Amino acid sequence: MPVRVDFASTVPSTNRAAIEKSMKVTTTPHVDGAWSWLDANTVDFRPQGFWPAGTKVSVQFGSTGRTLAFSIGDDHEIVVDAATHMLNVYENGALVKALPSGTGKPGWETYSGTMAVMDMVPHIEMTSCAIGIQCTKGGPGWYDLQTYHDLQLTDSGTFIHSAWWDDSLGKANVSHGCIHLSEANAAVLWNIVQVGDPVTVKGTSDKVSQSNGYADYTLSWSQWLSNSAAGIQVF
Repeated sequence: MPVRVDFASTVPSTNRAAIEKSMKVTTTPHVDGAWSWLDANTVDFRPQGFWPAGTKVSVQFGSTGRTLAFSIGDDHEIVVDAATHMLNVYENGALVKALPSGTGKPGWETYSGTMAVMDMVPHIEMTSCAIGIQCTKGGPGWYDLQTYHDLQLTDSGTFIHSAWWDDSLGKANVSHGCIHLSEANAAVLWNIVQVGDPVTVKGTSDKVSQSNGYADYTLSWSQWLSNSAAGIQVF
């Protein structure tokens, strides 16, 4: 998960280097990182790689007196392969769970790239009307489903969640863009991950937008620095 700052007004490009330097990020142990602009109102901070487990981070926002402090949790990484229909969970670089999964069907492909868990929601009612398919009960494509152990990956509504009705897990992709797991495996994953854990999806052609949730790690480090006015920050 990046540090994100949303400004109330547009920030001219000539002011951005000074603003980046005024927002001092300190880490223990030391981790190099950089601010990078998503657009004229939004700037994120991330290291080159994922935050190391246990890192303590503090941010001083210029002369405002505002500060932010947080600590990085355990080393978890989720990798979803749409081609093999598997969701792999890694802890400290070692594979600890391999869970049969399903992603988006043709026309509804799951976004590829690296995202971060934005939120953990115990229960969501998902309907065909909410995504613009069918709002008439019983009409073509209509559904109204209860999902559990929902992990949000994008602002646009991509989740990892339980899908008791999906009998193609591990074999085929039949969702409308979400990542399906069995109820038991969704509960297993829920008890491992935390907000901010990286989720990388591969095997699809529709790449996630950097601003759609926390998808900063979809950019290479060189791409990240190309949108930074002050470059690498060392504190």
